[in-house]
Amino acid sequence: MTIDTHTPHVEPAWAEAFLLELRLRGVDGRRIGAALAEVDAHCAESGESAQEAFGDPTEYAVELAPAGAMTLDWRRELVPSVLGLGGMMLTLGAVGASRAGTQVELTTGLVLVVVLAVLGTTLVVRYADRVLRAVVRHRWVAVVGALAPIGLFVAILLLGRQMLVALPPAGTLVVGVVLLGASTAMALRIADPGDPVVGPEEAGGAGTMAEDAVSRGLQRLTPWLFPVLTAVMALPLLLMQQG
Repeated sequence: MTIDTHTPHVEPAWAEAFLLELRLRGVDGRRIGAALAEVDAHCAESGESAQEAFGDPTEYAVELAPAGAMTLDWRRELVPSVLGLGGMMLTLGAVGASRAGTQVELTTGLVLVVVLAVLGTTLVVRYADRVLRAVVRHRWVAVVGALAPIGLFVAILLLGRQMLVALPPAGTLVVGVVLLGASTAMALRIADPGDPVVGPEEAGGAGTMAEDAVSRGLQRLTPWLFPVLTAVMALPLLLMQQG
C-alpha cells in the first residue's frame, strides 16, 4: 500500500510508522491527521527532523495513545469467514466428485482441516492487532503465516483418508454455494466504510492517506474473497472434466 501523508517536512518512513502504529492502536483518522499536521508544522518551524524532535515514531505514537488498541467484534468477523471456508470446501469437493463420478467423501483429514482452519481464523481475528503489528514490522511473518497452514493442511489431507460419510455431489454443491452466498452477503454488510486520515483544513489537508489502485481494488475484492478463491481453484477441475 502506498501512503502519502502529505507532510513534506516529515521523513516519509517516520510518518508511515507513526501512522500505522496509531491505526493499530485504534486512533481514528481525523486524530491521526491532526497529530501528523502538528509534527509537520513543528518540523517546518524548527528545521528539525521528526526523528530528532519526537524520537522513535512508534514510541511517540504509544505516548499519544497509551491505552489504545484496535478493537474488533471478533464474533461478527469470524462468522463470514467460517461460512465462506465451509462453502468453499464443500463446493470444491462437489466439483471434484462430480468430475470423478463419485460421491463427496468426508474424510477424517478434511474434518481436522476444517477444525484447524476455524481455530486459526478465530485466533487471527481475536488477536488481529498483534497479528497486523507483526506483519507490518516483519514481512516474513506474512509469508510464513500464509504458506505454513497450506503445507500442514495438505499433509493432514494426505494422511487422513479414512472416509466418515459420503455425500451426493449435487446436494453438496447447493449447500456449498448457499454458504458462499451467505458469507459474501455478511461480509458486504459489515465491510469497513473507511476512516481516511484527514488533517484539519487549516493544516492544508496534511495527513491525508492516499491509496494506490491496487490497494483500492483489494479492498473492494475482500468481501468476495471466498467465491473468487473457489472459482479459481475449481477452474482446473472443470477444465480437466471437459478434457
